[in-house]
Order: sequence, then structure tokens, then C-alpha cells
Amino acid sequence: MSSVGAWKRLGKCEVCNDQEAKYTCPRCEVKTCCITCVNIHKKELGCNGQRNKIAYKRISEFTNLDLLSDYRLLEETTRHVETYARDPSKHYTASKDLPINLYKLRAAAHRRRTNLQFLPHNFTRSKANSTYFNWKEQLIYWRVEWIFPHADNIKCVGRRLLESEPLSKLVNIYLDPKECDPLYQDKLQYYQSAGLRGLLLLLKAEQKPGTWFYQLDSSLSLKANLKEKTVIEFPTIYVVLKDHKDAFAILESDEEDKDRNEATINMNNKNNLLFNTSDYSESEDEYNTSVGSKKKYPKLDIPQYDVLIGLKS
Repeated sequence: MSSVGAWKRLGKCEVCNDQEAKYTCPRCEVKTCCITCVNIHKKELGCNGQRNKIAYKRISEFTNLDLLSDYRLLEETTRHVETYARDPSKHYTASKDLPINLYKLRAAAHRRRTNLQFLPHNFTRSKANSTYFNWKEQLIYWRVEWIFPHADNIKCVGRRLLESEPLSKLVNIYLDPKECDPLYQDKLQYYQSAGLRGLLLLLKAEQKPGTWFYQLDSSLSLKANLKEKTVIEFPTIYVVLKDHKDAFAILESDEEDKDRNEATINMNNKNNLLFNTSDYSESEDEYNTSVGSKKKYPKLDIPQYDVLIGLKS
């Protein structure tokens, strides 16, 4: 059949109703004569012009072309699933096992009575976390964020701070004018004038309604201060002037005791929907065994197209 005959078979353009139709929309089957009418029909009907691959079709109208379309849709779905499985950014979310380095880090924190929890891998806080556990030294090097609320909320970052160092030494980098980064020098003048004796170090209490803080002891190590605390990815410590203490809700000692008990329960809770809180193991072999024993699901087994055609006939 000639192209002219095909146009006449389509009839008039359903948009302008003037010219003979040349095209049929794969999605809504509106017949049009030119690109202008095609664009008008897309705008007016909200049509994207793409064929609906999952549109219902009666079995009496089902053809080999429809079977081929369904077959290709299954193949495309399989490719997407396999691509997703190979993408590192999609791994180790809340429902997946942790990579070995984070597993060891969390186990080490657990031995120190710190409830360390991780966010899904795609979260900004997770990507920024540089905390790591040195297996040979058996030491944790923490990433710590220091917030200075009375200096325009300046945020300073200590990327790998040794857990055995006292907090007084770690924060002194910002209080000593000789050691402080010139970039923060002017804004931290009030803090430097007050000195460590005029400051409080506060750690935000995680997973608690409202905004509460624990008061830390600057004479103790970072490790000791994080004991019986919940940390999400890495600690964020607020450096506060003592004169402004009343502006912060600080937990009293009896409330801290209650939170310690809750933190212990949380460390053994396996059913947290957002955070990875599965059992801890000190053995890499035990970790590999637990991962290896995880149930594996088979991939989609799509038969060859020729086989499907044979079954249909």
C-alpha cells in the first residue's frame, strides 16, 4: 500500500481537522498530520507520546508483536535489577549487611560501650564520615564536628582524632591562638578569651524527643566521654560559653543513667528500620560466615523468545 493510501486510511487529523493524518500516537492513538499538531496534542492531553508497555490487551487481540514487547520488557527489567545490584551507591543501606570495615568499627565501638549507628550509604553524613578502626593498633580514630554556637555556629572538623586523647587537648586546637586556623581566629576570640575553664562541652543526645545534650568531661578521653552514649556516624560536640548554659537542655545524672540503659537495649536491638543494628562480632571469619549464609534469591529465568512463540502456537 502506498503512503498516500495509508494517510487516507488514517482519515483527517484529529487536532486541526484540516489535513490528512500521517501519524498515530503510540500511547493515546490520536492521529495527527504534522509535528505542530503532535506537540499540541501532547500539551492538551498531557501525553508523552511513548507506548504504554503494560496496557491491558484482550487475549483475542494478542499478537506475536505484543508477546515480543512483553519479552523485551522483562529483559529490560532484568537489566535494571542487575545494574542496581552492581551499583556501589545502592549497597549497604539499612536492609543490607555492612562492609567489613564498618562492621569492625561498630564492633570495636560496642566493646567500648558506645552505641554506634550508621545511616544509609547515600546520606551526606555517612559519606562525610572519616572515622575508622585501626585493627593493628586496636584504636578508633574519630571524625569529630565541633560547633561553636556563640561564633555564628562555626563548624570545625577534626577528621581523625585519636580516641585516647583528652577532650581538653582536642578542643585546644581552636582555643589556642597560636594553633587556631587563621580562618576562624576572629570569630573565636570570645572562646579564646574565656579559655577552657569558661566553656562547656556538650554532646547531643540522639534518639531522644526534643533537643537534649550530655555534658562532657574535658579532662577525660574522647573514648571515656562516648561510653554509654549513642553516636550516629560520628560525634558532634557543641562548645558553649558557661554563661549561656541555661540556653541548652542538659540531661541530669539520673536521666543519663536511664539513657545508658536505653543505649544498652538499643545496641542489642536487631529491628531498627533506619539504622544497622545487627549483632556484633569480633571475628572477621564469623562476619564472613554470617554474610555467606544469607539466603540468595535466583535471578529472573526468562526463556528464549523462540520458545515462547512455540508455546503460544
